[in-house]
Amino acid sequence: MIKLNQPFTLKQAPVDVLSIGEILIDMISDSYHSLTENNGFHAFFGGSPANLCMNINRLGGEARLVAAVGDDRFGDFLIHHLEKESVDTTLIQRTDKSTSMVVVNKSKGSPTPIFYRGSDFDIRLTDELEQAIRNTKIMHISSWPLSKSSSRKVVYDAVKIAKEAEVLVGFDPNYHPGLWDEDEDGIQIMKEMISQADIVKPSEDDAFRLFGDDSPENHIEKFHALGCPIVLMTLGKDGAIASFDGEKTYYKTKATKVVDTTGAGDAFWSGFYTGITQGKTVEQALDLGFSTSAYKLQFTGAVVKLPHYEEFLDKEPHL
Repeated sequence: MIKLNQPFTLKQAPVDVLSIGEILIDMISDSYHSLTENNGFHAFFGGSPANLCMNINRLGGEARLVAAVGDDRFGDFLIHHLEKESVDTTLIQRTDKSTSMVVVNKSKGSPTPIFYRGSDFDIRLTDELEQAIRNTKIMHISSWPLSKSSSRKVVYDAVKIAKEAEVLVGFDPNYHPGLWDEDEDGIQIMKEMISQADIVKPSEDDAFRLFGDDSPENHIEKFHALGCPIVLMTLGKDGAIASFDGEKTYYKTKATKVVDTTGAGDAFWSGFYTGITQGKTVEQALDLGFSTSAYKLQFTGAVVKLPHYEEFLDKEPHL
């Protein structure tokens, strides 16, 4: 039984978190006009797994990224960005497919993305990757690689290796139907992955897309029923629920100012992972996750400059 006032039990390893997923180009329009009226776009760095690594490293942890990009200028752009952020790029694989891209119209609401996929699902299970899995405390997986059969097999093999090596498996259950081929049962595949995960952190929207309309408590029980013991459900302005084998604890949001919600979920993951890998209690790790997310919400952009995690735990000068 996991107790909130005790540290999380993790293996000893040189790397705190190994993040597997996508990095890609976010091609965002210059104005709020429709795509048919707007022909101006700018390229930005994108990819939740990379955001996670940058956040953890800034908080004082050690994270590595696994992804694939094209052997093209956009691939160079993404790798250069990671190197500037001091993220280890030795596990970034280059392929002969084009770097994946998401085109999105600037919006004040929920934008509708257009996906152009090439290299992101071309991840291969190399000897270096297998060794990296065995040398980490936590393996974090995004939903993107599950949506294609080739990268999905790599993820399944990676999970098997992680289980053998006593590595904790975290899964981001962010199902987006636009990523999946019509002949694939994406929701069923997502549920299979949830059954293999030790931790999931769904938002209310994530849970709705997977299970339909229901209360947060019932949604959480559905994640547990699939076999995942730890469910951390974020509820936006209403806070969050942490459920460990069905024992639920409710938390209020720490956010006092919301400028941009982009990357808030990644920030929570980053803070929580940093807390449990640095030997803090589960309660402290949750607190660090909420604080990191609240801090990020005050700024525009998916990734912001974060103080060391001890500052969050000791002072919280930002809130």
